Amino acid sequence: MSGRRTRRRLLTTSVTAFATGFAGCLRGPVGDDDPDLGDPKPYVEVELSSSGDEHVDPPVVHLVDGGTVEWVANDGDHEIAAYHPDSHGTQQRIPGDAEPWTSGELAPGDSFDRIFDVEGVFDYVSTPYESEGAVGSIVVGWPDPDEAPALEEPVETYPDAAVDALEQRNDRVRDLLEEVHE
Repeated sequence: MSGRRTRRRLLTTSVTAFATGFAGCLRGPVGDDDPDLGDPKPYVEVELSSSGDEHVDPPVVHLVDGGTVEWVANDGDHEIAAYHPDSHGTQQRIPGDAEPWTSGELAPGDSFDRIFDVEGVFDYVSTPYESEGAVGSIVVGWPDPDEAPALEEPVETYPDAAVDALEQRNDRVRDLLEEVHE
């Protein structure tokens, strides 16, 4: 009798494991529909341009905790700054326990890198091109979207193009993080 129970338990466990695995295959990996999100990287290079549709490429990156972003100025002068009252703007759009930053002026060919060792969402701007929507978002780890200041509505004192771009990036990031935290 105990042999039957063991086989039945084994069969039940096997079927459950198969069904769970199969359901995971149907859903696909987290962030599967967004190539920049869902697979955190230890290093990402962001290209800065003074012309074209995207001044910041890629506009959204996903890092492992302790990962590095390197901004490279391809053309035009840039200055990268965190959206934080101590570095740029009036709204804090980085985690509360993170330090704000500015790169200083970056001429064509210059670069600036920063290590991100605080989990959260960080919004930043290329200050000379903010009025053209030159903003980006960095996701570090898998933060709770309800605790990310960067996912709040941007203040209307920012240029319209920056507000629109921040809202687009927020939607992408929020979709990913809500999928993970559901």
